[in-house]
Amino acid sequence: MGTDYQAYQARKYFAGLDGLRAIAIIAVVWHHSAHPDFLPMFARGFAGVDLFFVLSGFLIVTLLLREKDKSGRISLRNFWARRFLRLMPAYYLLLFGMLGAYLVFKPGDPDTARLAEGFPVYALYLSNWFHPGANNLGITWSLATEEQFYLVWPLVETFLAPIAAGIFWISALIINQLINFGVLDPAIDTVFGEGVAGSREILDATFTPILLGVGLAHLLHREKGYRLAKRLAGFKHAPLVFMAALFVLFNIPAADISGLFRLVMHCLMTAWIASIVLAPGSTLSLFLDWRPVVFVGAVSYGMYLYHMWCVHAARIALGKLGLSNLVFEFPLALALTIGVSAASFYFYEKPFLDLRKRFRKPHRSQKENARP
Repeated sequence: MGTDYQAYQARKYFAGLDGLRAIAIIAVVWHHSAHPDFLPMFARGFAGVDLFFVLSGFLIVTLLLREKDKSGRISLRNFWARRFLRLMPAYYLLLFGMLGAYLVFKPGDPDTARLAEGFPVYALYLSNWFHPGANNLGITWSLATEEQFYLVWPLVETFLAPIAAGIFWISALIINQLINFGVLDPAIDTVFGEGVAGSREILDATFTPILLGVGLAHLLHREKGYRLAKRLAGFKHAPLVFMAALFVLFNIPAADISGLFRLVMHCLMTAWIASIVLAPGSTLSLFLDWRPVVFVGAVSYGMYLYHMWCVHAARIALGKLGLSNLVFEFPLALALTIGVSAASFYFYEKPFLDLRKRFRKPHRSQKENARP
């Protein structure tokens, strides 16, 4: 087991997680493009965002913990520079491109006014707290949530002692669950106004999945925790078992998934990720490591950014061709999204991504440990 743990610590790339990213983004595209009556068993595609959150919490904190072990400290400058180069070029291309297009082609239009007025909210990654309502930018609430995590959590790992960081983590998780179960709704509405508790994405879709990913990173980083997790979720068929459990959960009728449903969903997602990391040769590996699936996972960030516009374009095209949205909207939207995202990745984002190597090694003794 010690050798197995050492192999985990030395692993720079977690096979299967790009495949999970692919599943998550395809679920999100499905949610925004498929007709609600078409294959209702897959109706909860929005949960792909939650899966992204758990992945981010796990991968980012794994990087931070390994950097701290190797070099004795975390370079905040390098971490934030890498995050900037990975996320913001495409994000600001979309924002400024939209603003320019609206100002040129729709001057004086209410949609243009909403975008212009709300632009600072989107530019500052605050759209999980405020809702300007600009067309096709509602999805940015999740990007804002992640950016705030990238800003705050490295500070926790850098400046708080392990016990203090643990207390912070547990406290944040408890507060999130009090919100999830509606316990704090009256207090939130009293402070912020009636109905606010149910209308803020940051409250409705809490930081719990990110925090669970953080907890998983810490658990697997310690040898005793790794051994425990390996016994519980490291068997060959574990990824298939947890995926099946999620599928069953998603097909339980529930108009409101707040409370226990959401908590169980997040815990199962965390266990699913753990099982894929701990059992890289699992029965799901053939699919998760299939090159087309890995490719979709690799461009999943761009797919999330651009998919609403691709869905919109697919609807217009199908309308002009007189084809059924029920059957063709999702595959056409998915194909367009992959194509646009691949072009963005190779012709625009990649030069910025290549710059990240300048911020990889703050100390000569540090080695790259995991893929960001």
